[in-house]
Amino acid sequence: MTIKAVRSSLYDIPPQVRRTDAIQTFESMEFPLVEIEDEDGRIGVGFSYTIGKGGVAIKQIIDQYLIPIILDADPNNIDRIWQRMWMDTHWVGRGGIVGLGIAAIDIALWDLQAKRADLPLYQLLGGAKSRVPVYNTDGGWLHLTENELVRQSVEFIEQGFKGVKIKVGRDNLYEDVSRLRSVRSAIGQAPFLMIDANMKWNTREAIQLATRIEELGIFWFEEPIEADDVDSHVELKSKTTIPIAVGETLYNKFVFQEYISQGAVDILQADAVRCGGITEWIKIAHMAECFGLSISPHFLMDLHVHLAAAVPHSLFVEYIPSLDPVLSDTLTLKDGHFSPPDRPGHGIAFDQEKLDQYLLA
Repeated sequence: MTIKAVRSSLYDIPPQVRRTDAIQTFESMEFPLVEIEDEDGRIGVGFSYTIGKGGVAIKQIIDQYLIPIILDADPNNIDRIWQRMWMDTHWVGRGGIVGLGIAAIDIALWDLQAKRADLPLYQLLGGAKSRVPVYNTDGGWLHLTENELVRQSVEFIEQGFKGVKIKVGRDNLYEDVSRLRSVRSAIGQAPFLMIDANMKWNTREAIQLATRIEELGIFWFEEPIEADDVDSHVELKSKTTIPIAVGETLYNKFVFQEYISQGAVDILQADAVRCGGITEWIKIAHMAECFGLSISPHFLMDLHVHLAAAVPHSLFVEYIPSLDPVLSDTLTLKDGHFSPPDRPGHGIAFDQEKLDQYLLA
């Protein structure tokens, strides 16, 4: 069995609502997409994403450097293909746009493999559970007024979400404290409440916030400090009882290993696109399990619902419906959970007519 054709395309999918955090505004999501066809005519679909920049470069890496590597390869040898892509491109980037290109191909290969096995992806990868709890981030954006933040948080809990995540990093730290206290008071003690600083603060500032909100029962403090600064996460973790969550801007398993070995993290938030694909995500997840840590993937709920369901120690899927504008079938919240589609592969139902509205290349 060999790979007979690979096609790539690039789309720019606009957000449905205004999304802001401490470092950026989400104005678009560039979306490189890859189709891999085997000699039997089966097609696996993979993809990557950026927050508004870099999509053209990722597509060029896929077209010029990665597709020549995988053509005529055996699609069953996914890890072998991954290692070859990694080693053949390591001089130009072990992560970043190269890793995002590798991820798109890797996801397509796993989708193809699951279709060949006639299994949903989560079952092919382990099938540890049939549904995953969901928390909502899509109403916790930083630009919202305190009243808007409270209103939307209450609405999401009433809709059945297990928790809400609030963006922090206002110019005045005490605004963040006030907003979080108001949300906790409004939603009650039972729902999960997470916060995300998107690397806004230094160690001192992160400690200052943590010490002022510990009584609120914060489930995790996400990306409090620059992600490359492992030592500062160690210091912060020693000064607070709030669990520390990191991972969306870590780009390979070796960085996750460093966080784990230094005791700098409680919850890993690996993103299959940013860490190099499903092949690497599963390795990171099992590494976390070996050290008694949990994993809760970042973003891309339509793919990550499969990965979270594949392993026993996953916590949540994050609700941000970024792909809904280009899908013919979307995930349905039931009792606060998502169940992965039971179709073979990842089962993400792209609507080509909708996609074509956002075609860039």
